Amino acid sequence: MSGERLEKRVVTFQFPDRDSAERFLRAVERSKAPGLDVMGQVKGNRVVLKIFGPHATAKDYTRRLVELKRTVVSEIEDEREVRLHLSTICREAGAPKVPPDLLVEALRRRGYEARHKGPWITTDAPMSEIKELVRELAEAYREARVHAASEPVRKMITLACVEHDVDPFDLALEAVDRGILREREDGKAALVKDPEETERELMELAEELKSRRERGRTLADLLEPFGGGER
Repeated sequence: MSGERLEKRVVTFQFPDRDSAERFLRAVERSKAPGLDVMGQVKGNRVVLKIFGPHATAKDYTRRLVELKRTVVSEIEDEREVRLHLSTICREAGAPKVPPDLLVEALRRRGYEARHKGPWITTDAPMSEIKELVRELAEAYREARVHAASEPVRKMITLACVEHDVDPFDLALEAVDRGILREREDGKAALVKDPEETERELMELAEELKSRRERGRTLADLLEPFGGGER
């Protein structure tokens, strides 16, 4: 260490709240910094660290502190997730049960973290949002079961309809008409191509149907020439 420049640096880390800051400082106190003197203080939701020692060592230690902060914040965010049983969610929402993977995928599409293990759902979404989404999914899923031949198709139709607020019957009918799905002898829609491609095309079609509805063209408008009387 002879001849190596010594320095004193002050580093400040900002956190969402005081609890996060205090947890970070405790982690710093447990971490080892050979050859350095480190003193820390919590001020509100900030941690101020004074580091004294060889320049290269202090610089490297500061980089490690940045990683330590990320780890602490990540752990706290994970703890803020809630773990709920699907039965509890549906009961609170006053809705029939939906497949857990369907709910997880719908939550992810709305920008939330979500995963499931069996009927247990872990997510950072607020309960009010979860209940509203479950009600929408349950209604669309019930309709999709009438018009779709298989579970994968039911889930695809449900997600597309909930995301774009369209009717499952309209989507299934149009998808068959365009060859995205095929109609079986029992009248239900079935897969005709790769599932990933089908899911993408159903989403695009649902978006188109929503846009069409907003322009004033409904399914009744499209079918009117075939069965409607004079206006």
